[in-house]
Amino acid sequence: MRNFTSTQAELGENPLLGVTPIEQVRLDTYCRDEITKTLRGLQEIYRNKVLLKEIQDVLSELVPKGTSWNDGRKGMDLWVIFVLGTLRLSCNWDYDKLKSCYDYHHKIREICGVDLFCDVDIVTGRQTIHDNVSLFTKEIANKISKLVVAFSHELLFPEERELHSRCDSFVFETNVHFPTDLNLLKDSVRKVLSIGGKLASSLKITGWREVKSQQKKFHSLYNKLSKMRHSNSKKEERKEKRRLEIEEIIKDYLSVARAHLLKARTLQNSLDEECPKLQLNMDYTDLFIKQISRRVLNGETISPDEKVYSIFEPHTEWICKGKAGIRQELGVKVCVVEDQFGFILDHRIMKGEQDKDVAVEMVRKSKELYPGLTSMSFDKGFYSKVDKDGQNNHSRIEALEVRAHLPVKGRRNKAAQERESKEAFVVARKQHPAVESAINALESHGFDRCPDKGTPNFERYAAMAISASNIHHLGAIIMAREIKVLRRKRKSA
Repeated sequence: MRNFTSTQAELGENPLLGVTPIEQVRLDTYCRDEITKTLRGLQEIYRNKVLLKEIQDVLSELVPKGTSWNDGRKGMDLWVIFVLGTLRLSCNWDYDKLKSCYDYHHKIREICGVDLFCDVDIVTGRQTIHDNVSLFTKEIANKISKLVVAFSHELLFPEERELHSRCDSFVFETNVHFPTDLNLLKDSVRKVLSIGGKLASSLKITGWREVKSQQKKFHSLYNKLSKMRHSNSKKEERKEKRRLEIEEIIKDYLSVARAHLLKARTLQNSLDEECPKLQLNMDYTDLFIKQISRRVLNGETISPDEKVYSIFEPHTEWICKGKAGIRQELGVKVCVVEDQFGFILDHRIMKGEQDKDVAVEMVRKSKELYPGLTSMSFDKGFYSKVDKDGQNNHSRIEALEVRAHLPVKGRRNKAAQERESKEAFVVARKQHPAVESAINALESHGFDRCPDKGTPNFERYAAMAISASNIHHLGAIIMAREIKVLRRKRKSA
């Protein structure tokens, strides 16, 4: 059984004794903490009944199909799930911190509509919060973000009808360790032994009793190998001797891995139905054994297209953007579009794509979501003289009735010089670096590293981060305006 808000009084009803109406919760206007700004944005959303009804309709999609709204045990209110999901990303919390703040932060409990008289000592389980917040999907988060941005434009900037935007990309990191083919093989063998041991135990198949001992022995062999270093001696015979010693240990390492893989294949063949998880990790094990053999024993170079950087987050990419002090980043590039007011209009997870591949699509999608979009600025990385369709991406963007402030790579011809010397282009290029500030804000609000596992959860986390950032920005602008009003009153008093 689910409710949107179970403690808030309907029109004409008296509120419960310990419940403060969400519209009347007092927040410190001068507080600069991100919690207060996010709560102020959520409170403004709740005060607007038209927007609240639209968000309620979107949040109703959280309830799985086939689940009764009126029968069964009482579930967490949809409004509470929305508040907790927003706070988790806006403040970049894990679930333990989220649980603690929900249980003991007075203002968060008031915004959630908790009865502070009858339920003052009641706490919520961490798993309960995790299971409810995990009901969000990227589609739901994207819809909420669109509603919040449209509402913010209408409320805060009603006279501004044209949207001028900035587009840039950054790396959204995955929660993985630094990958080498040796430690990736260790991970895959560990999973093969773990999954195979559980299957054998449930089916009472012999030969898998010493799984934990085998995992420890393989890990010890990896530790011994990881501490080996090539000789720095000037004598070639010493270097060669050391190289042969390392090769012998690697051969032992691969031999043990092959033995575990053969044992797992025998188990898989004995099953009535194939186990997908076991098969996946067996495939990874076979891949890394072959790659290590090719690299170490045969002296081959493994191409980037063949490499896997994590068996737990297979969407992870090795990205070198050339930033000072950062040799590489492990994650996926994300492209974002920010308007002149600081709201994020759209984002795109760039799986295997470069900046020049998504420029036209970002403009097209943003134009569909916000018809008032009139211009978008880019950096040189988004320019492509000839795209995959054989056209100039600048002209394709202009065909969408959006002015593209897109500088040309390399030497400019006369037409490019004239275009880039126009006043509108110069102004847009001067304002473009502000998107870096928006990216830094996103990284502070959960968009730095994804703790959730799996590709669907990675995409959901990104969408929720955009939504939470927009709600936080809405609250920050409202509080800044309220401070100006208070200061004006003090001066006139």
